[in-house]
Amino acid sequence: MPVGKLSIIVPVYNECETVVPVLKLLEALQLPGTTQKEILVVDDASTDNSTAVIKDYFRQSNFPFILIQHSENKGKGGSIITGLGALTGDYFIIQDADLELNPEDIITMVSAVNSNRADVVYGSRFLNGSPAPFSLSKLANTFLTWFSNFSFGTRLTDMETCYKLIPVSAMDNILLKEQRFGFEPEITAKLARNKSLRFFEVPIRYSARTSLEGKKIGWKDGFRAVWCIVKYGWLGK
Repeated sequence: MPVGKLSIIVPVYNECETVVPVLKLLEALQLPGTTQKEILVVDDASTDNSTAVIKDYFRQSNFPFILIQHSENKGKGGSIITGLGALTGDYFIIQDADLELNPEDIITMVSAVNSNRADVVYGSRFLNGSPAPFSLSKLANTFLTWFSNFSFGTRLTDMETCYKLIPVSAMDNILLKEQRFGFEPEITAKLARNKSLRFFEVPIRYSARTSLEGKKIGWKDGFRAVWCIVKYGWLGK
């Protein structure tokens, strides 16, 4: 079925420098065909100026953004779970509040569903024809993707990608538990159990930032991801 309405969930935690540019790109985004969009911003108890700049931008915009505020920090996974409980679309996707990904690539992902090539679409950072330079982060992503493919029976090139276009109906029997970055392997494992879902990948653009620039995922999250692959893949939790 074509995407009738896309819900874009934007988790935000201390992204005052980049969140407004991201929201402007999402507001201007023209989805293909008759696909409509809603944008849900989940402010995960930011301690910088993020909340103020978000509200200021909303006052200037005519777009009906939805703002949900956590009273305490829950993590990216927790913010996504909150967004899932409030959306009204038939498909959803996650948009980080940094500038690592280009929202224009969402168009290609939606088109893959609208043309009946897929039910679930992942945006791969490693299919763009120009391999990223070697880094520990790339090495970790490569291993986690390989291990998840081995464990879940998938054939992905980028399991850890933020861009996952997923039908809301596929979430009916899925209970998400991971509050932080373990969301990525957990959702992949649980979607992979549904053998009727057709997975597809499209290349996306990626501009990585460093921890000094605000990147929050760390080595501890890598170990947690390994455990999540075992927990939700091998142990079937």
